[in-house]
Amino acid sequence: MTEFLPLIVLLAAFVAVHTAISRPRIRDPLVARLGRRRYGAFHGIVSTVGMAAVFWAYYTAPYLELWPPLMAFRAIPALLMPLACILVVASVTTPCAGLVGDRLPEGDNPAPGILSVTRHPAPWALVLWGGAHVIANGDLAGLLFFGIFLVFGALGAPLVDMRRRRLCGEEAWKRFAAATATLPFAGPGPVDWKGIGWKPVLLGLMLYASVLLAHEWVIGVQPYP
Repeated sequence: MTEFLPLIVLLAAFVAVHTAISRPRIRDPLVARLGRRRYGAFHGIVSTVGMAAVFWAYYTAPYLELWPPLMAFRAIPALLMPLACILVVASVTTPCAGLVGDRLPEGDNPAPGILSVTRHPAPWALVLWGGAHVIANGDLAGLLFFGIFLVFGALGAPLVDMRRRRLCGEEAWKRFAAATATLPFAGPGPVDWKGIGWKPVLLGLMLYASVLLAHEWVIGVQPYP
């Protein structure tokens, strides 16, 4: 089991660093000193470096099968990843839909665009990506690697809500929470299809196509049955 130690250590470090820089005691002074955009860039750099290190550890870890990688299981990412990619793009292109959680929509519509589907598009993308790959791979390294991002997505949603409530105020939060939902398509109002538009869908599918094309070359695994 010592062969999995680098993956376990780097995953633990990745979680610890992201938890630390997301805590108000550390995050708020950094945002005040760097500004929101520079803090976002800093967070992105930390995330990229951490992901690269964790991916290296996952890629070099041995294969220890936990359950058979059935063909039906391998089809699950092909079905869920297009939606995950669309959610990722929508979370970036829709104001107030990202993981920062320091702003809420202004104006008459408290749940514009993808926020009318779920107020947590990015965490749901992580849940879909991580969960689909845990099932499809069926090995210990895959369970550790993809499972941590599945947990990240599941825990990220309530943490973002707590940050929104703290930073945006109780009244604004209650207005936003009453018009949105954590679970997709469980909100009280209709989906704002016009606000979502065609661009996130098209760009999300383009992202998915790029992942398919690069997957075997980068990961060494055929991404579809």
